[in-house]
Amino acid sequence: MLELSARGLRIRLTFGFFAVIGLTASLSGAVQSRLLTVLLCSVMHEAGHITAMLAFGIPPETVTFCAGGIALPARELDCPRRKACIILAAGPAVNLASAAVSLLAGQTGSFAAASLALGLFNLMPFRSFDGGRIYACLRGREPSRPVQTAALLPLVLFAAYAVIQGSIPLSLILASLFVLTDIK
Repeated sequence: MLELSARGLRIRLTFGFFAVIGLTASLSGAVQSRLLTVLLCSVMHEAGHITAMLAFGIPPETVTFCAGGIALPARELDCPRRKACIILAAGPAVNLASAAVSLLAGQTGSFAAASLALGLFNLMPFRSFDGGRIYACLRGREPSRPVQTAALLPLVLFAAYAVIQGSIPLSLILASLFVLTDIK
């Protein structure tokens, strides 16, 4: 891991981040374009969190660039529940708002789809996701297994639809594996 410091902010760059950048650079055409779109949506998502943190006077201490995008440590949200929930919701809100603006502007391409998917995916009630952390913040405990199982239903239905159509996106498989590892 490479660690830099700028004005009191620690910036960490993991091997996974460099691997994704290398993979993206080695690809061409539509695949590279889609991956760059997802990376842009991820950066916008985290920028939403950071903007909300700064608005509340809580500058992040560490930002980690990893294979899945950008991560902020959960411990940095040691603030009143209302503020923590707003900060956690800010990332998905940016994605959902950018998807809505794109769709209202008549842009139905990969940016709108990636923004919508990232926003909704992050609102799922799993402990590593914004939705699970918002749930824990509001309820005082992590989401139960039945709540998590119910949240998986749309993902399972989408996967079944993809199988019927004959194409299963790699991103769906990876997302499903990540979700399954996050259920407690």
